Amino acid sequence: MELTKVNNTGLKRPYLELMNEHITHQEHRQWLSQLDFYEDEIRIFRRELLGVVQMHPNYFYMVEHVDEYRNILLKKLEHIDQLRHQIILQERKLIDKEVLNTNDHEALRHSIENFVQNFEEMKTSFRRFVAHND
Repeated sequence: MELTKVNNTGLKRPYLELMNEHITHQEHRQWLSQLDFYEDEIRIFRRELLGVVQMHPNYFYMVEHVDEYRNILLKKLEHIDQLRHQIILQERKLIDKEVLNTNDHEALRHSIENFVQNFEEMKTSFRRFVAHND
């Protein structure tokens, strides 16, 4: 016998389906929180880059490196926006009670994990650069 629960439309839905939706929603919230955190870190990194330029205004090579990091950070912000958009699209499907493709969700999970890993690697080299040029 399958456990069911009546939703607000009066339709019975399998309990496991509802639990999966809850878990997916929680995961989306966690990802959005992570993306907010990385966006805040990028703001901090931008201020640190300004400090590096102010300390070495006459060194052209330094300005070039700072510009490279500014471009990298801009691309990271664009990537955050893309990921956030994908999460919101999946959330809309959950709200509209559409069937969420598990492959799409797994692909998004993989994209988030890759973003986090790449961001952390970039952060390590960024910190070295700032520390070396402070």
